[in-house]
Amino acid sequence: MLNIITQKTQDSDKILSSVDDFYSTFNLSSAARKSNMTKMKGIPFRVLFTYLICTIFSNQSAYRNHLMNKDELSFSDKTFRNLLNDGRINWSKFMCLLSSTIWSYITPLTSNDRKSAFVIDDTMYVRENAKKVELAAMQHDHATKGKNKYKKGFKQLMLGITDGATFLPVNFSLQSGKNKVAQAKEFDGRSNAFKRRAKAQRKATDVAIELLQEALKYGVKANYVLFDSWFSSPVMLKKINDLKLFTVCMLKKTTTHHYLFEGKMQDVKTIFSKCRKRRGRSRYLLSVEVMAVVDRQEIPVKLVYVRNRNKRNEYLVLASTDIQLTENEIIELYGKRWSIEVYFKMCKSHLRLGKYQGISYDGIFAHSVIVMVGYMILAVKHRQETDDRTIGDLFYLLVTELSDISFAEAIQLLLNLFRDALESEKHLDEKIINGVLSQFLEYLPAHYKNRFIEVKKTSYS
Repeated sequence: MLNIITQKTQDSDKILSSVDDFYSTFNLSSAARKSNMTKMKGIPFRVLFTYLICTIFSNQSAYRNHLMNKDELSFSDKTFRNLLNDGRINWSKFMCLLSSTIWSYITPLTSNDRKSAFVIDDTMYVRENAKKVELAAMQHDHATKGKNKYKKGFKQLMLGITDGATFLPVNFSLQSGKNKVAQAKEFDGRSNAFKRRAKAQRKATDVAIELLQEALKYGVKANYVLFDSWFSSPVMLKKINDLKLFTVCMLKKTTTHHYLFEGKMQDVKTIFSKCRKRRGRSRYLLSVEVMAVVDRQEIPVKLVYVRNRNKRNEYLVLASTDIQLTENEIIELYGKRWSIEVYFKMCKSHLRLGKYQGISYDGIFAHSVIVMVGYMILAVKHRQETDDRTIGDLFYLLVTELSDISFAEAIQLLLNLFRDALESEKHLDEKIINGVLSQFLEYLPAHYKNRFIEVKKTSYS
C-alpha cells in the first residue's frame, strides 16, 4: 500500500520500513480513528501520515520533497496540507493515546527501583518573519541574554515522560501571548480547533495542569512531575498534589513565595540563613521539611539546598512533596528533567521543529505532532538496540544459560585458552607451560583459587 511513496535510495527504504513497522507495531490506526483522523475517500490517512513523517528525516520540507518527486506520487501537495490544516482532528488525544501505548511497551523494560516521571518545560517556537501567522505573538525568551530577548512566535509548552533511559513526548500546547501578530480564526465553541486556540491563550501554568489531566485520562502513568523554577509556586504544588501526583522541582529564590517553617511563613532565603549548613563535600548543604499553605491546605514539602556547580558561592533549592525520598533521591530524580532539554535540541536541530512555513495554527500544531512522532520512532529504536530485554523470551533464556556457566568453568576455559596459545610456541616444553599456568593460578585471590580447587575435586570424584 505504501509503494506510492518514493524510494530512491537505500536510506529512504530504511526510513520508510522503520516508519511502517512503527505504525503497525503501535497500532496508530486505532489512535487515529479515536482522534477523528478518518478519511471516507481518496488517499488513505496511513499513506499521507507516513509520507509526512518520512519528510521529517530529510533535509527538505514536505512541499519541497513533493515538488521534486511529484511524478512518482499519486497525491498533490494540497492533499497533505488539507490533513495538516484539518481543525476536526484531536491531535492532543492522538498524542496521549500513542504515548500511552508506547509507554506500556517500555515499562516492563524498566526496573521497579527506577522512578518514572512526567516532565514539564517550554521552548521557543520562533517565526521571526511571519506577519500573518495565526496567534503568533512577541514572546520573552528567558534563555537569551542581553538584547533581543523578545522574539516573534510561540512558546511550545511540553509535557513528556521519562524513566531516565527513554523520554517520550506526551502532550503539548503552542502558547500565544498578549501582543499577537494575527488574531485567531473563529470556530464553533465545541470544535477541537476552537479548544486548541482557547488553550493557547490561557495562562501557561493552568495549561500545564490541563496537559497532565489529559495524559492521566488517556492512560499515561507516572508518580512524579518534574519542572524547573519557571513553573514553581506553592499553588502549582497544590494543583499537582490534587491530581495525586508528587512534585520534584526547583524553587525560585524569591521573597514572594512563602512556606511554613518553625511556626512562621518564610521564604526559602530566610529559611536557609537561619539553619546550620552541612560541611565538607556533601552533595547538599541543607535539608529541611516545611509546609506549603494554599487555601488553608497544608502540603508537606522537603527542601534540599544544593551548591551551584557553576557558582560555588551560590545555591539551588530543590523541593519534593514526597518527603519519604532521601536527599540523594531527590537530586537524582530532578536530574532526569534534563531529558526534555535533549528532546528540544534534537527536534530543533534534526527533526525540523519550527521549520514549517504555514500560517494556520492547526497546520503548525499538526506539524509539531509529526515531529514528535518522528522523535518517538527514534526513541523506541534506540531502546530496542540498547536494551537486551526488548528481545523478549530469548533474553531470559540467554541469561539462564549464562548463569549456568560457573566461575570455575570460566577459569578452566581461560586456562585451556592459555594452554592452546602456549603450545603453539614450539620451543616451549610441557614443564614450562605447566609452570606458567600454575603461576597464573597463584596470582588469583585466595577465595577464587580455593573455589576453583573445590570444584575441580568435585568433578574428579
